[in-house]
Amino acid sequence: MFNKDIFSLVVIVISSIILVEIFNTSKPKHPDAGLNILQLVEKYGYLIETHEVVTEDGYILTLHRIGQKNNVEKRDPVLFMHGFMQSATDFINLGPGKALSLLLSDRGYDIWLGNTRGTTWSRKHKVFNPDKDGEFWDFSLHEIGIYDNPAFIDYVLNVTGKKSLHYIGYSQGTTTFFILGSEKPKYVKKVKLMTALAPAIYIKNPKGPLLTFLVYFRRLWEILLKFFNFQEFFPRNGLVAHYLKHICNENSMFVDLCLLKIFLLNGYSHEQTNRTLLSLIFSNTPAGVSPKQMMHIVQLMESGNLHQYDLGVAKNCKKYGQKEPPQYNLSKITNPVALYYSSNDWTVNIENIERVVKALPNVVKSYHVPMESFNHNDFIYGQDAPELLYKAVIEEILKY
Repeated sequence: MFNKDIFSLVVIVISSIILVEIFNTSKPKHPDAGLNILQLVEKYGYLIETHEVVTEDGYILTLHRIGQKNNVEKRDPVLFMHGFMQSATDFINLGPGKALSLLLSDRGYDIWLGNTRGTTWSRKHKVFNPDKDGEFWDFSLHEIGIYDNPAFIDYVLNVTGKKSLHYIGYSQGTTTFFILGSEKPKYVKKVKLMTALAPAIYIKNPKGPLLTFLVYFRRLWEILLKFFNFQEFFPRNGLVAHYLKHICNENSMFVDLCLLKIFLLNGYSHEQTNRTLLSLIFSNTPAGVSPKQMMHIVQLMESGNLHQYDLGVAKNCKKYGQKEPPQYNLSKITNPVALYYSSNDWTVNIENIERVVKALPNVVKSYHVPMESFNHNDFIYGQDAPELLYKAVIEEILKY
C-alpha cells in the first residue's frame, strides 16, 4: 500500500513548483511583456488613437488607429479584424518590420484595428453590464457579423471621407465578414479587397484532437452551458488568462506543455514558433468570448456549412421558420477576395479551401503558404510570416 506521507510530500512538492512558476515574476521574459496595445504601438514609434463605435444593438466597441511613422504617400484605410479569443493587439505582436499592420502603415496605409464585442477593449453597452448582465453575452458570430463589422466600416469611412476600404480578416475575422456580406450585401461595395488569412468559412473536419473532441460532444457542451448558465469564457482577468500568462513564458519549466496545447489546436509548428514571443502574446490573449460565440464555431465545424446559430429544431422553427438554421449566401460576396491558407492548419482544413473558391464569385488570388509546417497561429505569429505570407498579401493589396 502506498505510503500516505510520501503521497502528501509529492503533492506538496508539485504544488510548490506550480505556485513558484505562477507567482515568480522575477524570471526574464519578452521585454514588452505586460504592455497593452497602446503602450506597444507607442514604444514602436507610431502614433495611436482610440475611437469608440456604437453598434445598432447598443454595444460600445473600440477601434485603434495607427498613424504613419514616416512621411510616405497616403493610401487607403485598412480595417483589420482579429480571430477567436483575440483582440487588436494580436496584429501588433510581431513588432516593427514584421507585423502586417505595421508593414502596411510604413507604406502609407491608414490602419484601423477592430475589437469585437466582449473582448478586452469592447466590454461596454448602452444598457447592459458585462460583469452582471447575462444579456450582454447573448451573441454569436452572427451578431458580430451583422452589427460589429458594419459599424466599424461605416465609422472608418465616415472619419476618413473615403468611399471604400481594405478589409483584412484572420480566422474568425473572415467568418464574420462573409456573414456580413451575405446578410447586408451593400457593404460588399464598401470593400476594395477582402484579404482572408486562414479563411474559416467551411471548417468541416478540423484536424486538431481538441477541436474534434469539442465537435463530437457538441450537444453535451450546449446542455452544460445552459445548465450552469455560463456567461463569459476566457476573460482577460480570468483564471485561465492568469495561468497562461505565467505558464506560457519562454523561461517556464512548463513552456512545453503550453506549446503542446497550442499545437494540438493549431497544428505542430516548432519551426515557426518564436518562444521569446510567448509572454508578450499571452499578456493580452485570451481576450474574452461568449459561450454562444464559441458554440457557433463548433456547430460550423460539425455541419461543414456556414449558417446561422442552431437553436434546436423547435426554436429554429420559431425564429427562422424552418428546422435547420439558414445558410449564408456566399454568392452575394461580389467584391474581390484574396484567400491565404496553409497545409498544416488544423483549424481550417485545407480540404475545404477548394469548396470556398467555388462558392465565392470573385476570388482574385488563392495563395498556398509555401511551407508544409505553417499552422493556423503562424498567420499572425509565425517568425517567417513576413517573407512567406505578408509579402504576397501586400503585393495583392497594392493592386487596388
